[in-house]
Amino acid sequence: MGLKDDIYTALITNIQPEGVEENFDFTDKANRKVETLAQDLTNAIINWVQSQEFTITSMQASQVGIPTPFGPIPLATVKIDENSSAPDNPLSGVESLTSVVKLKTVKDA
Repeated sequence: MGLKDDIYTALITNIQPEGVEENFDFTDKANRKVETLAQDLTNAIINWVQSQEFTITSMQASQVGIPTPFGPIPLATVKIDENSSAPDNPLSGVESLTSVVKLKTVKDA
């Protein structure tokens, strides 16, 4: 299930009359209106998330060594922690605060 389907189900569940069996039949017009509302809410949530900038609070990343005729280039590790400096990266607190993570694309909901 995608975000839109989850929103649609939540809307139907909450507008369904109490004491009525689960297969309550809404009119076609009512179903289309709920479907449209679910899609509009999905689009609004996606737009909001994509407009946010997130800060990395803790990260460890490594790069595999690259083979060369003279031997591999050493493995490089980056550590970031917003609360303290990582032992091998004294700028990790600063890098965490200046980092930006954004959601660029979303699969169709």
